[in-house]
Amino acid sequence: MNINKYNFEAIIALNDYLITVKKIEDIFEHLSSYLEDNLCVNKVEIKLRDKILFRKFEEVKGLKKRSFEIYLNKQDSLSVFIHYFENETENINECFDFIKIIFKIVSQTIYNRYLEFRLHESNLKDSLTGLYNRQYVNEYLRTMLPLSKREQKKVAFLKVGIDHFKAVIDEFNYEIGDRVLKELAKSLESSVRKSDIVARIESDEFLIVLHNITNENNAIMIANKIIENFKDVKVIVDEDNNQTLMKTICMGISIYPDDAERVEEIFRSSDIALYEAKNRGRSQLFKFKKGDDTIELF
Repeated sequence: MNINKYNFEAIIALNDYLITVKKIEDIFEHLSSYLEDNLCVNKVEIKLRDKILFRKFEEVKGLKKRSFEIYLNKQDSLSVFIHYFENETENINECFDFIKIIFKIVSQTIYNRYLEFRLHESNLKDSLTGLYNRQYVNEYLRTMLPLSKREQKKVAFLKVGIDHFKAVIDEFNYEIGDRVLKELAKSLESSVRKSDIVARIESDEFLIVLHNITNENNAIMIANKIIENFKDVKVIVDEDNNQTLMKTICMGISIYPDDAERVEEIFRSSDIALYEAKNRGRSQLFKFKKGDDTIELF
């Protein structure tokens, strides 16, 4: 193949630019745009081991899909798949060698940015449950709230607390307490949309961010569903005797921008609502209202 027919210097320039890009998804977006604009390649999938890092591909009915794989880093199994249809075979074969050269040049940039992404992500995740932590929520809200305000969309914040969680520790141990937390985390994630955010804020308290809700009744309906779902969760206490523990949760609800507009106000209003819910008993929820600035804890 004649490499001179392609702009080799442009690949070097592309990689130099990708090094400056901070977000890994932006690297993939710029790279896929280059492939599509210059080589008519618009069906790309990049994997690390068996995990898909990036995928841009649309199925077309009636056309048989083919693919070829390029190993970028054999030691860590970083690879790229170029998918194409039978009617594109000639074009793909013509530029196959050059595509390999592109990814050979940019592979280290992709891998380095991925490692940075994983390191940053680990600082924003709770090590026990795998959920996001409070630091992530703070960063996320500072970006998300102004966007919701411009689009005039409501956001619900559901503060979740386990009823009498300390009694679990006193009766059993911290290992059983951790099991309860893990099971609750799984139950919360399975009860909301993938686009919603679930985070562990404190030891036994979680926060759910529900995007683009219609009104507070919508949030209340979802909160009730979450409470009911966790009632059915069984936590194994003694595997030998098949002994299980069933717990309940309470929930406080705050709506942006109706109840709070700033991040610190959101945390405060949802805290107050949760305490009020717990004061009412097990499996309770309470919707915060402006003016509820004080609360009797006992």
